[in-house]
Amino acid sequence: MDRSNSDSSLGEGASACGRSTPDGEDELECYIPERRPSLDLGNPTPMDTSHWHYVERAHSPVPSYTSMESDGIQKPDKEDEEAESSTKVQLERADSYSSSYSLDSDDCERRTKKDKKAQPKAASELPERPELIKDPDEKRHPALTVDFTFKAIRKTLEKMDEHQLWHFKDTLWRRYPESFSSPPRTMDMVDLVDRLLECYDLEVALQLTKALLKDRGLTKLVTYIEDLILKNEVRYELKQALKTKYNSAYEGLANQGEQKVFDSIFTELYITDGGNYGPNIEHEARTIERLDTKRKAEKRITWKDILTQEVIEKDYIKSVVSNGVAGSGKSMAVQKFILEWAEGRSHEHVYFLFPLPFRELNKFKGAKLGLLEIVHTIFPETVRLKSLECDEGKVMFICDGLEEYYRNLDCHRIGSFHDSSDSRDSHVVVANLIKGNMVSNSILWVTSRPRCSTYLPAESVHQLMDIRGFTDEQKEHYFRSRFPDPALADRVMAHLTSCKTIYIMCHLPTFCWVVCSQFQRTIREQGPQAELPKGITQMYTQLLLVLLRVRDTKVASKSEEAFNATDFLLRLGKMALAMLEKGKTTISKELWKESGLKKSDTVTSSGLCTEFMIEQFIMYQERVQTFIHPTFQEYMAALYAFVSFKNLGKNVLEPALRNKLTRMFKEPNLIELYRCAVERTLQCQDGTMDVFLRFLLGMALESNQELLQHFLTNKHRSSSVVRETSALLRKKIKENHHPDRNANLQLCLEELGTDAVSRSNSVSEQSRSTEH
Repeated sequence: MDRSNSDSSLGEGASACGRSTPDGEDELECYIPERRPSLDLGNPTPMDTSHWHYVERAHSPVPSYTSMESDGIQKPDKEDEEAESSTKVQLERADSYSSSYSLDSDDCERRTKKDKKAQPKAASELPERPELIKDPDEKRHPALTVDFTFKAIRKTLEKMDEHQLWHFKDTLWRRYPESFSSPPRTMDMVDLVDRLLECYDLEVALQLTKALLKDRGLTKLVTYIEDLILKNEVRYELKQALKTKYNSAYEGLANQGEQKVFDSIFTELYITDGGNYGPNIEHEARTIERLDTKRKAEKRITWKDILTQEVIEKDYIKSVVSNGVAGSGKSMAVQKFILEWAEGRSHEHVYFLFPLPFRELNKFKGAKLGLLEIVHTIFPETVRLKSLECDEGKVMFICDGLEEYYRNLDCHRIGSFHDSSDSRDSHVVVANLIKGNMVSNSILWVTSRPRCSTYLPAESVHQLMDIRGFTDEQKEHYFRSRFPDPALADRVMAHLTSCKTIYIMCHLPTFCWVVCSQFQRTIREQGPQAELPKGITQMYTQLLLVLLRVRDTKVASKSEEAFNATDFLLRLGKMALAMLEKGKTTISKELWKESGLKKSDTVTSSGLCTEFMIEQFIMYQERVQTFIHPTFQEYMAALYAFVSFKNLGKNVLEPALRNKLTRMFKEPNLIELYRCAVERTLQCQDGTMDVFLRFLLGMALESNQELLQHFLTNKHRSSSVVRETSALLRKKIKENHHPDRNANLQLCLEELGTDAVSRSNSVSEQSRSTEH
């Protein structure tokens, strides 16, 4: 009689005592687990046996399965016959439950069955057990943590089907029974991996897992877990490299001055979603009409909101372009994002982050290589990666400063390809990276000056943002962080808010740095109680020099035509003055043509101007260009007037014929230019020329002419000009023919740096004149 049939016919059948095992394994047999401790019920009351009665001895017990013959006929054992004198019955049925109980999670009694295979085979019957050795001298990679090891083993095991997982657990139990008090077949994944990490070191747990996978022939899973380990190590090393590179920064100009800890100099930026908000038009003396950009309702965001997991999943956004004028803080926002990711403080859904600034991509111009090779070159920590594809999270690329590369891009004409390891011309690789073709699970962030972003294909720009510098609250945070002494910080803020033009222009972080540097120098040289400078000309001149120096570092090609800065500034200043005299802030096509300037030089490279889209008519948009701020337009107009007079002896504020006759009969004198400028300003009732005059007069100071010396061919300076101009201004204030212009004339005196007594006397004289 077949044994299986015999077992099914007696006691409980296979379906009753447990599930069948794969591959024709033997039926489950029961065992008696260790009894749980009895409940302590205190001192029990003695049992009352007075009502007990004699019961006739029971018949012989049910025969054991071990005494069964193969034909199924029952034969009594001698030992059973000898046991008839006893009232105890011992059952050895293979399918019987033990008389011991355990409590499950619902506090319900549960009978515990034991697999026949729960008892491991003899060592001679098992396959050779791989030796699990941890080299005591081998240093553990910092990336190998408990959290990673748990996830790596669990993710690998979850890729098995039910049949493979059953065999994995079975082999684990047979080879390493000392790790389990009972077979792990019923353990869920979390408990199983937990148990492995409790019993073994992290390295050994991974060795053990790979060894068992190899024995089952699951080589793909072995490769998978090894790939997880490799990527985890590369990710750790990449983060360390990024922290080292981005943890500090130069404030202001790159590679100038002292590097500081980044978090100590970073101030949150004013970022809005939607883009195309137009220039900042806040002005001290003029009312300027805002450009009709037909922008969406303003929605403020922070760098933390850029390409979050929620945004990616909800809005299907894979690429973001952030626009901002020169000096608005784009690169600072990028550095903050990178550092936060590298330190594990944000965007954990991004597995790999590769900053690829366009300035560094320029170095590959003319070379044939693939994206993978570019990444390996910029980040040597990644050379072990054979592919940029990644299932563990998003692969993010950040390309900062499109204005340094846009001339090499023609995304509409460049063909598409998708292999990140395939070698092509570098500009083809970059174009396909922007198109999103190179890495299937990638996301992209590009920063740019406004005009350059129009070179990107519309289908590759899923979200537009404006980085707009600082709000008033952020300006205050910036300056208070630079002046830790609260009393000094209060004085600095009071001084700033009293200098309205400077305070408005501080919406640009770069300008904040210029002003802060000037204040710190004054305090360092003259002491904490020193009078802080109020002159605006020197601040704007320093900003101009900073932007021109940045322009020089952003020139993409050494073969570009030599840049004549003086000629460039004179052309741009002439255009600024023409616009100012007409009360215009946008640069018309005619002015571009007359100036002979290229938009690319003026708007993109120099950063002195910017570009926006306006709605001229229904369904018609037009690109317009403006200066980065109206006051910067006024500064450029004043610079043109001053340099033209110094270099050419030409008074651009006089009619051409009169100017020519004047130069024929007498030597040009700067005071003549200033008299003409004062008269022109007093005739403008709307204050159009007020700030222009302050800039023009401020350029008479020797300190400002030293800053402008590279643009001046005539180095002669007249010490009497400042004195004569101050006298002229006081005279105009005293005459009081233009009472509404006196306040600006007083600011002009401050610009010239006249002493406090003179200013006080001027104010007194003005008050008396007004009363009369």
